[in-house]
Amino acid sequence: MKVFANTNVGLVRKLNEDDYCIAHNDNDEWMAIVCDGIGGAKAGEVASHTAVMTMYEAFMKAPKFNKDRQVDNWIRENLNQANDFIYSKSLKNPNERGMGTTAVGVIVASIGTFIFNVGDSRIYADYNGELIQMSEDHSVIAQLLKEGKITSEEAKTHPKKNTLTNALGVWHVFRIDINKIENTYNYLLISSDGLHGYVEKKVISDIVHDESLSLQEKVDTLIARANQSGGYDNCSIILMENDGEQ
Repeated sequence: MKVFANTNVGLVRKLNEDDYCIAHNDNDEWMAIVCDGIGGAKAGEVASHTAVMTMYEAFMKAPKFNKDRQVDNWIRENLNQANDFIYSKSLKNPNERGMGTTAVGVIVASIGTFIFNVGDSRIYADYNGELIQMSEDHSVIAQLLKEGKITSEEAKTHPKKNTLTNALGVWHVFRIDINKIENTYNYLLISSDGLHGYVEKKVISDIVHDESLSLQEKVDTLIARANQSGGYDNCSIILMENDGEQ
């Protein structure tokens, strides 16, 4: 597996509330996760960092995954742990009250590739030259689109464009999407909405598939395009290339 990641504050916000990590443990398994903090002055960056570190520390001492159910249980247990940590922190500090974060990521083990999602950060997979969104956004806009109440064009300027229906740290009960995906992907792209919220999917796909660019150049070009589109949000990207070697 070849991996490169980067994050950028953008051109408008003073603080980067995104966090991410790439981990490779002693079991020769990979985890990559992107978290986009919410709460602004209420310490979204604390929430995203707490989630990332909770998952990282647990992953580095996790037992080798031998069954699908084991991976599913591990993801749920540790995202719930992160949720509890964030919520507890928010109760202790008035400045952090109401903070939360998205969490989207992947675990690549010998038994397969597993993706998980809470919120509206995304994971895409490239199969046979087609970039496919593998996660479902947990947002008001996604729900309205699903119900056919607005068009994709209306979604771009909708007043609730950035309103989440699900996040870590905000509610005691939250939704976790977990799926096992086919291992035949060429790339996995994990990103906060600072990318897909402002850069068209075709542009993202063209950059990912540009064979003249290195993995690092692809990530940096994607971030540059997000900033060229206004840089209204923090942008974090992890790009994983399946080179046939775990």
